[in-house]
Amino acid sequence: MQTKNTHWPSILILIVLGTSVLFVFLFIAATGISSIIDLFSESGDPAGEMISTFAFGFELLVLLVCMWFVFQKAQSREQADLQFKFPFANWQILAVLGLMGLSVMLGAAVIYTEVIALAWVVLPFLTLLVIVPPIWIFFGLGTKGIDFGSRWRVFSILGLGMTLAPVTMIVLELIILFVIIIAGTVFLALSQPDLLQEVAAVGRILQNETDQDVILNLVAPYLSSPAVIATLIGYIGFIVPLIEELLKPLGVWLFARKFTSPAQGFAMGMLSGGAFALVESLNASGNGSAEWVVVVSVRAGTSLLHMVASGLVGWGIVSAFQERRYLRLPAAYFCAVAIHGLWNSCAIGMGISSVGESLGRPEWLAAYAPSMLGGLVVLGVGMFVVLLAANRKLSSAAVISPTPPAETRAETEEKVK
Repeated sequence: MQTKNTHWPSILILIVLGTSVLFVFLFIAATGISSIIDLFSESGDPAGEMISTFAFGFELLVLLVCMWFVFQKAQSREQADLQFKFPFANWQILAVLGLMGLSVMLGAAVIYTEVIALAWVVLPFLTLLVIVPPIWIFFGLGTKGIDFGSRWRVFSILGLGMTLAPVTMIVLELIILFVIIIAGTVFLALSQPDLLQEVAAVGRILQNETDQDVILNLVAPYLSSPAVIATLIGYIGFIVPLIEELLKPLGVWLFARKFTSPAQGFAMGMLSGGAFALVESLNASGNGSAEWVVVVSVRAGTSLLHMVASGLVGWGIVSAFQERRYLRLPAAYFCAVAIHGLWNSCAIGMGISSVGESLGRPEWLAAYAPSMLGGLVVLGVGMFVVLLAANRKLSSAAVISPTPPAETRAETEEKVK
């Protein structure tokens, strides 16, 4: 039955999504025009820019779908409150693996030809085929058999996970990074003023330098400093996970009292993580060079990381709000931060090892690269096992003994009295 009452949550979410759609459209226009200009002028990276254009175009389509369902709720239409069903089947796993493998091989062949126009046309499509399907499969495996709730709420969480949550995270991370830079500058000014002047001089040179080899040679002495490495790992391996695992499931926080079970919180947490992974992976894949194969291939592991970690936090949030099991929330949160932090630290170690030769530290390649790669593999396999185990546990619990929300239990007790 329709109601004439104004539904402010859907209206506010609609405003957020509408504003985001406008900015995404402007970015698509800018990158698309720039890509065409660079293609005909034979400068820059036109294929990479067109990949970014397609990436934001796909995100725009998803946001428009989200807006439609939220708009239905704002209009008080009954369709908005229908149960959402995710169309997942096991046969899709083999189909996705085949599609990804074929896309990566085709992309490698296109890059091998070194025909810029061909890469400009083909790579954007292949990027979508490599990045998007794994997120679909991970989400299907992790949420199979779990109730999602109403359509408008599902698409609200998806839309917020692609817009407000990433923007908030980026702003906080930049603020903290700025504070770290200021603190480091003050420390150098007080303790080593000569080094500060040297760094400032290098910075001025880098402003006008475009050769990557020259840039690497200039910054090599500073990158190999233990203090710099420790600061980098501390920021990316600890501070960034603290922020991201708190804010990725933004929609779960907002709707925490509306979910019916921790299993639903896990599913919506995975959805939030998948939304963030979609935005991050597509935007990080805007590279039309030979590195494209590596970049798009490793994003599947990162997508799994974001989805599993956010799923755990979503489970903890709903457990605390609905079942009053408050210790689950900090336990789930810090587990997610630990997993994310280890993944980021291993990735940083791989990056440092890969430039060891240029930094005058060739031993890093032999000493650190294998262990860091092994760490990423172990974490990837472990997260996949956690995903399957969590789904088996939560889906069976949802079927056998569903737990009503606290408000429903209170109403039932009142009726009994």
